[in-house]
Amino acid sequence: MPFKHDDRLRALTHKDSDFWADVVDNVLIVAITDVRGVITYVNDRFCETSHYSRAELLGATHRIVNSGYHDASFFRQMYRTLGAGKIWRGNICNRAKDATLYWVATTIMPKHDAQGGIEGYVATRFEITELMNTRDRLRSLAATDPLTGLFNRGGFNTVLQAAVDARARDIARPIWLVMFDLDSFKQVNDIHGHHAGDVVLKVIARRLGEIIHPEDAACRLGGDEFGLVISHTFARIPGPALLERLLEALEAPIEVGGGTVINISGSIGVSPVEAHECAETLQKNADVALYAAKRAGGNQARMFDIALHQQSMERAQILAEARVGVERDQFELYYQPILNLRTGRCDQIEGLLRWHHPQRGLLAAESFRDVFADAALAQAMSPRLVRAFRDDTRLWANSLVTCPSLTLNLSRLDLLNIGFQHDLEAEISQQGGRAGDYVLEISECVLATGRSDRVLQRLHELAAHGFQLALDDFGQAMLPLSVLRDVPFTLAKISRSLIADITHNPRTRAVVAHLCGLAQAFGLSVTVSGVETQQQMDILCDLGVDRVQGFYISPPISAANLLISTHILEPDHIEIAMRA
Repeated sequence: MPFKHDDRLRALTHKDSDFWADVVDNVLIVAITDVRGVITYVNDRFCETSHYSRAELLGATHRIVNSGYHDASFFRQMYRTLGAGKIWRGNICNRAKDATLYWVATTIMPKHDAQGGIEGYVATRFEITELMNTRDRLRSLAATDPLTGLFNRGGFNTVLQAAVDARARDIARPIWLVMFDLDSFKQVNDIHGHHAGDVVLKVIARRLGEIIHPEDAACRLGGDEFGLVISHTFARIPGPALLERLLEALEAPIEVGGGTVINISGSIGVSPVEAHECAETLQKNADVALYAAKRAGGNQARMFDIALHQQSMERAQILAEARVGVERDQFELYYQPILNLRTGRCDQIEGLLRWHHPQRGLLAAESFRDVFADAALAQAMSPRLVRAFRDDTRLWANSLVTCPSLTLNLSRLDLLNIGFQHDLEAEISQQGGRAGDYVLEISECVLATGRSDRVLQRLHELAAHGFQLALDDFGQAMLPLSVLRDVPFTLAKISRSLIADITHNPRTRAVVAHLCGLAQAFGLSVTVSGVETQQQMDILCDLGVDRVQGFYISPPISAANLLISTHILEPDHIEIAMRA
């Protein structure tokens, strides 16, 4: 009768016990302990791998090679398995006598006595250090941003989830999720080149490493967006002081080569990590706080709280209602005449977008500013506004001796939306109009926050096509003079915020006079908005302003009502600034 496999192996083992012992000793690291875990036997490979002598190991427990890599729950699970008389298998990181770490793939088997009780344990291992190191290197590469050496988004997600788990285990432990980006970083790439942008990102990464504790995580999520998971740092820097140091680190000058120094700043949003919040919600909360910091002017930090949550909910509600409003044609253009101080006639009209909200009534654009920052909404609204232009011009053409021309105020989204501009050009052509009868108005903040090559290229293309270009909010964003030199603007508009106290503040008059002279030196005509009194208008006349607009001249009125005011209308140009 042939041997079964186990019987054959036992026969071979009995016959060649020395051979099989040599096989085991050359392949496996072996240790035997009693039921309390005290080591009673180790083979030579255990001594060679751990660098401990047999005398040092016998009578000790495996705590002698404990590296601290594994937490208590790891060993609790091991002991539960062995205590139940089952075999435990897993990978363990141990520490040798010389403090080096090594990994072993381990199998621990309970050894039973004649009565079936556990009298000890036999642990067999083989070393897998190089395999585990390779795994860790691959994980590190997969989780690391190659430019800055910080965690990338994948690594960030892992770290944040670990922070949520840690907060659940210790609710008294403070943990913050800090997210920030760099204000006007795009200008660094556009003006100084991508190499300069890379230098800025690497310098910021290095400064983060100098501020936060080594066991806390700094991550580059993409572009100029960063995330920090902070806990250990609080032991040496309180939260408010930490945010101040981060803001200082972001706005400190950066040398990018060739003697060029760049000054930037950052906006920071903070969300405390709570055990009941998931990682995705925490990121949304930090994003809401970051958005609030940027809306407040940037270069500051905001902490997420109930008030910001409410604002976020209201913003989401407005966007949802606006989508319905666009589909139901609830948006309409109103027009406000602009007075030419040199001729005494209103030769331009600014169109102000109004929302006929079914519950809130007629809303001015300030009430739904966030709508213009939503790309999908802007794209959906654009063709409807083109149709509104068409309907209004037809109304005026049938009722006025002189058909007014139209001027559009383009947002950054409009500038990059070629389809919208093609629709506009087609509408002009269909009506038999000329591009030169239109002034395309671009806010100064569009150039300050998004002065990309595509935006500048599109402005030059529009000018080449024959459109006039106007710079809105002139003096607000402190643009370099090269913008006035390089972009073929024909008009500049000074906003109402700069003239509010012009009647009693000499400094305000001096600033407006300076801006007016500067624009006119570049060949631009100047319009001032927000004029509400005769005194303001008289001062602006003395300063040499070309045009004024405001409630003193006329409030915004609908296209139909505009026809009633024929003594005001009959202009050479009509200005429609959609984003007022």
